[in-house]
Parts: sequence; structure tokens; C-alpha cells
Amino acid sequence: MKHFPELQLTPVSARVLGCLLEKQVTTPDLYPLTLNSLVTACNQSSSRNPITNYTADEVSEAIRLLSEDYLVTKVLGGRAPKYEHELSDVLDLSDAERAVLTVLLLRGTQTTGEIKQRTERLYAFDSLDQIEEILTGFIEYPHGPLVERIPSGAGRRVETFRHLLAENGTSPTEPEAEPASDDWRQEMEQKIAELEARIAELENR
Repeated sequence: MKHFPELQLTPVSARVLGCLLEKQVTTPDLYPLTLNSLVTACNQSSSRNPITNYTADEVSEAIRLLSEDYLVTKVLGGRAPKYEHELSDVLDLSDAERAVLTVLLLRGTQTTGEIKQRTERLYAFDSLDQIEEILTGFIEYPHGPLVERIPSGAGRRVETFRHLLAENGTSPTEPEAEPASDDWRQEMEQKIAELEARIAELENR
């Protein structure tokens, strides 16, 4: 097993890996994915943050890098080669853990409520406590944290989480800049998602 976070992905590689993980569950009939399908998945306008415009060359390079790290393999046999992830060969994750990691790879920094809401198509969580337990396990991963907890304060209204698998991220000790006033809508959306998840949890109980 490779040691994380020594294995650092580029932002494009992280997006490609996240897309393969997502599409394996949401569109199994179309999985593995061709290069063109991967480009489309990376650049789709829904369920992605940030929205990107990666080229086929950029996605191809990301596939090459992921292949070198044994995270992606090419599947031959059709008119065009297809690609599938091999994350299970690197990390032993449950379906629930894989769902949380997928959303973090595709959507960036999020609250537990947002993660619960955005993993609905990938895994049916019963409560926020399940997600918090998984996040804690990622933070305490023995070979180095996979996820960072960002406490509330310093302009942040709620606690958030982000993955540490891609390069160019903020280090755990580096404070984030306070969000500008233009981020008010995003803050409110995060808070609403958190409240909706809590209400759904109470209704289930």
C-alpha cells in the first residue's frame, strides 16, 4: 500500500480520479470511461467545484500520471480504449468511505451537511455522525492524514473539511484568508445544507 499523503495528485488527476469513482456508481453501464467521456465528466457544470475546461491532452496526461501511481488502468477491447480506477489497490475503503472521498475530490472544501447531501447518489448515509466518523478516520489515517479539518472562525461560520491528496493545497498550519463579502451566498448555502441534513436526520429517527 502506498503511503498517503506522500502520493500527491495534480488538480487534474484528482478530478479524473473523482470522476472515475463517481461514474462507476452513478452510470455503471457506461463504466469504464473513454477519454472523451472522462473529459466531459471532468468539465460538467453540475456536481463540480471549481468548474473546469480541461482539454483532452490535459486529461490524458492526468491518466498517465495516475497510471504511474497504479491508480488507473487502461481497458482494451472496444473501438476506443477505456479507463478504470484501481483505488482499491492503494486504499482499502468501504463503500461509504469511498463516497465521501469521491465528493471531496469533486467538490472541494465542504461541511458535513453538504457531504451528506452530495453523496446521496453514491451512498445512503443514515446520519451525519456516520460521515463525521469517516472524516475522523481519514484525518487519523496511520500513514498520514487524507483529510484536513478546518475549524469555524476567522470568517468561517461552520466547520469544513477538504482532502489532502492534491498538490497546491493550503497546509494544515496555514490560515485561510477571510472570505470576501461576495461569499455571503455560499456561506448561506452551506448553512442551509447543514440544517437540511440535520432535519432529514431527525425525520429519519
